[in-house]
Amino acid sequence: METLKHIDNHNRQQDKAHLSHLIQIAMADGKMDSSEKEMLYKIGRRLGITAYEINMLIESVKNSAFIPPYELSKKFEQMYELIKMLLLDGSIDNREMRLASTIAFKYGFTENEIPRLLAKLLGGIKLKKSVDELFESYKINRRREKQ
Repeated sequence: METLKHIDNHNRQQDKAHLSHLIQIAMADGKMDSSEKEMLYKIGRRLGITAYEINMLIESVKNSAFIPPYELSKKFEQMYELIKMLLLDGSIDNREMRLASTIAFKYGFTENEIPRLLAKLLGGIKLKKSVDELFESYKINRRREKQ
C-alpha cells in the first residue's frame, strides 16, 4: 500500500501543482515566513505529500508545471487556500494579488468574474467562513449572472 503513495497519478500531479501555487503566493512578497511555511506543510500532509517532496517543490517552484483541476469545486477550493495563504502574513501587496488573479485565470475563471471571486474569498476568509459556505454562495451568484 505504501508504494501506491509514490505513484504520480493525475490527481497527485494536480495536488503538487496546487502546492506549488501556494508556494508562489507565499513567496510573492520575496520571503516565506514561518506561518506560511507551516500552512504549506499542513496542506501538503493533508494531500499526502511528504516533507521531502514539499522541500523539493519549494526549491523548484519556478519550474513547476501548471496542472489545473477539472471540477469547479476543486478550482474554488484551491483558490480559497491560495487566498488564505496570501492573508497569512497580514498584508496583501499588488504582486500577490496579480499572482492570485493570474492563477484564477489559468484555472479558467473569466476576467470579469476574477475581481468578484477574489473579493468574495478575501471577505469570506476574513469573516472565517468555510470554503463550502463560500462556494455555495459563489455558485448562486454565478447562476444569477448567467441568467
